Amino acid sequence: MRTVLYFLKATLVWLLFFAIAKWFFFTINSEAISMSDFFAIWKNGLRLDLAMVGYVMIAPLLLSLLASLVKRSAKRVITGYWWTLFVVMVLIVAVDPFFFSYWGQKTNLGFTQFLGKENAGLASIELKTYIIVIGFMAVAIYWFVKWGVHQLRIDFKINMLMSLLLIGVSVVLLRGGISIVPINVSSAYFSENNVHNNTAVNAVWNFMATELERDKHAALMFFEDEQELARFTLPVNNSESLDSLVQVNDSTNVLLLVLESFSAKVVGALSGPKYDATPNLNVLMKEGINYHSAYASSFRSDKGLLALTYGVPSSARQTLTNFPQHLADRASIFSVFPSTYTTRFAYGGNLEFANIKVLFKDADEVLSQSGYASDNKNAWGVHDEDVFQTETKRFLENNSPQFTMLFSLSSHEPFDVPNFSKHENAYLNSVAYTDSCLGAMVDQLKRSDKWANTLLIITADHGTIRPDNPPLYDTSNFRIPLLLTGGAVIADTSIATVVSQMDIFPTVAQLFSNSELAKSSLLHPQGRAFYSYHDGLVYLSDSTLNMWDIGTKTYVRPPQDKPYEKVFFQVGNADFFSTP
Repeated sequence: MRTVLYFLKATLVWLLFFAIAKWFFFTINSEAISMSDFFAIWKNGLRLDLAMVGYVMIAPLLLSLLASLVKRSAKRVITGYWWTLFVVMVLIVAVDPFFFSYWGQKTNLGFTQFLGKENAGLASIELKTYIIVIGFMAVAIYWFVKWGVHQLRIDFKINMLMSLLLIGVSVVLLRGGISIVPINVSSAYFSENNVHNNTAVNAVWNFMATELERDKHAALMFFEDEQELARFTLPVNNSESLDSLVQVNDSTNVLLLVLESFSAKVVGALSGPKYDATPNLNVLMKEGINYHSAYASSFRSDKGLLALTYGVPSSARQTLTNFPQHLADRASIFSVFPSTYTTRFAYGGNLEFANIKVLFKDADEVLSQSGYASDNKNAWGVHDEDVFQTETKRFLENNSPQFTMLFSLSSHEPFDVPNFSKHENAYLNSVAYTDSCLGAMVDQLKRSDKWANTLLIITADHGTIRPDNPPLYDTSNFRIPLLLTGGAVIADTSIATVVSQMDIFPTVAQLFSNSELAKSSLLHPQGRAFYSYHDGLVYLSDSTLNMWDIGTKTYVRPPQDKPYEKVFFQVGNADFFSTP
């Protein structure tokens, strides 16, 4: 009975810790909490909490069997095990609510690629976040020292038969029961409120599931063979051609302006006045060919830039820029221009960020933070004001035909823009700051002789869950501005058909090399888009919406069409990895 009571006492210690973790997560991510809400969250997350208990109890029970042989050593090892486990757990639990509020997903190791001086990942986090995280960890460790660790010590002789039996119980708990199918994250989902569902999910269990099951190399497969895949042909939209609206020649200048984290939510011309922070872009969106249903490929810069430069769809769990060998022989947006063109990529930050430097190998010139003589910086690099002014000057002074891809920076966390205060919300204020830089740049371009023979493409690298924080998979998080303007666009029109940022690369290829790369051009809108987030795939068209969750192997909502999200993903992902 002492062995059984120890197991029950240890279980209660961890269940209490996980309940506190849920309370912490919810208070960070929600304005108010009621006891009924919290009880529903706790109840629906209990199976995952117990599954985690099952995992952590196996080791001490096994070690306790050795106690009769090496009594002192085994007990010291068990105590060390509990301390090591607790420190890891409290770190995961402490950062989990902020991981969710910043990136819309539970804690995983994906953030580690943004660590280091060159990536400014830690510097992009607000000071108050550090204070709260460290404070929570300090209180939790104090609780563990004063009470928790004492409850977990084994100071009596474990009954061998009962220990073996409890190991079996632990295995049942970690599987979530005795059914053939083991427990998964969907067991905690019970509400239409995304914060409630993510609060219910045990942060440590989710972390283990994410990291241990992550396949960083092989392309995910949903269809076993080509014959099965061939049953589903992606529909083609026979929309009216827009070719006659864009006229380029062998000296037309092209400027692709990629705006950091510019969600359509904050563009008044696209989403109304509620979060409007872009007066200059609003004016521009009335010109040229403006797309009102454009979607980013993913939610991160490295994935968005890959879609823009190579037309490659985002790979949900993988970071494809980590496989530069598969980009070596691919044509990029920089390589489709005639040899008479000067091509350049300009960014005020560090190109070591998420290994994005590999995307610009074909550019004649690549400029990053060190290329700008400016002290007007934040953690990520030189602010947009100085970068935009410098690049405008270079663009106007270059007399040869040119293509410039300019990536903004200031509207990234921590949103600390210089001498600018138009909005109380830091994200909206940073967007407004970059918008003011955009306005100044376009005004100067319009006053120049080059404007008449320039194609200006304005879009974003990705959207964001800010400022209203809907579920990560929600289409509003991926909708972005997209505009073709400049003297090369001879008529103004608004396009409601769904398009993707992946269509920008084939559009440029169509205009300047008339090649086979122009599979899905903005000038021939296909009426569809694909995007992925860490654990999901979404296919969106003018008439359908399919959202597939990879982890739970279920649709987030009832699918409206054939499994085109899986088809699109598997074809694109396999194509990427099949390239030498």
